[in-house]
Amino acid sequence: MQPIQIENQQFTATIDLHGAQLASLLRKESSEEFIWQRDPAYWAESAPICFPIVGDLKDGTYHYEGKTYRMKKHGVVRYADFSLKDRQTDACTLSVKADADTLASYPFQFALEINFRLTDEGIVVAYTIRNEGNKDMPTGLGYHPAFNIDIENFEHSDYEIKFSEKETLDLYWLQQGVLELKTEKYLQNEDSITLTPHIFNDDALIFKDIKSQKISLNRKGTDWQLDMYTGGAPHLGIWAKPAAPYVCIEPWYTYQDSADVSGDLFEKPGMFVLKPGETFESHYELRV
Repeated sequence: MQPIQIENQQFTATIDLHGAQLASLLRKESSEEFIWQRDPAYWAESAPICFPIVGDLKDGTYHYEGKTYRMKKHGVVRYADFSLKDRQTDACTLSVKADADTLASYPFQFALEINFRLTDEGIVVAYTIRNEGNKDMPTGLGYHPAFNIDIENFEHSDYEIKFSEKETLDLYWLQQGVLELKTEKYLQNEDSITLTPHIFNDDALIFKDIKSQKISLNRKGTDWQLDMYTGGAPHLGIWAKPAAPYVCIEPWYTYQDSADVSGDLFEKPGMFVLKPGETFESHYELRV
């Protein structure tokens, strides 16, 4: 499927119809690429969509109306083929709806639209989830964009994740497929985390209930900075493959199952319920 390209005076962006992944955000003046370019030696994706779950379910299953359903990691649209609904020079809207494949693991009639719009400073990616069925629909959402890190000219430790607020946060991690507390008060009234080549050896850094609505990737001692505005998503994952030349900044509305979940999506932490005909709107914004 031919990718969609949009542009304005400052940037070009490329979006794949397969998975609706943001595949490129290029500054024209400097030819600097901000989005990870999917080197399969590390990770062959760039910005998968997490819907209606983030991460994995405990045992990969949940229960609904007396049946057991299996759902893959990050949900049902990660590898779906989206349709182009609208296209302008500097913006486009992609859409996908429930079909036989999604209904087999998520028996709800959803419609998901994603609008990509370039600005003078970067891009806004806006999501609309609509319940098109006749029963209540439990759902969640998470963003997963990956950003380039220049490890040819700099060290991982030259980069830091910067929070817009001072945070006191426990660190969670994944143990045998479920979410567990790893370190209490990993951050104690602090606003930054310095990257290292091995900071992700144990997988993602996961934080619940953050205050910050802007998370930045900074190169220390320089004016290079990428700002992600979360749109108010309450949880955060930070992840990459060990020693990789990228980092993912991932605002989430829900998160991986813990060992004590009930297996009912309506009770899963962070999920919200849309009644028939209702919509949920959210977005993130990148400024560079």
